[in-house]
Amino acid sequence: MVVSRIRMSRTRNEYNGHVIHVTSFPLAGARFTVHFDIEAHTGGPIEVRHFESCQSFASDAEAIEAGLRMGQEKIDTDYGPAC
Repeated sequence: MVVSRIRMSRTRNEYNGHVIHVTSFPLAGARFTVHFDIEAHTGGPIEVRHFESCQSFASDAEAIEAGLRMGQEKIDTDYGPAC
């Protein structure tokens, strides 16, 4: 039996009063997908929204970069669905 390690990466970035948590996950065929959470820090309770990219990327670094960009775009718009 062969057990392989699942490698995922995470990053945390602050953007316009929010915190974006980006996590990449490996897919079959040496590709990656990305999910991200946005925390809204407005002085009251922290609101957290979860999004999945529904996309695949050629590398872990590309997925992380895309997730951060998607998070920033969500913050700049209205938090609509990611896919």
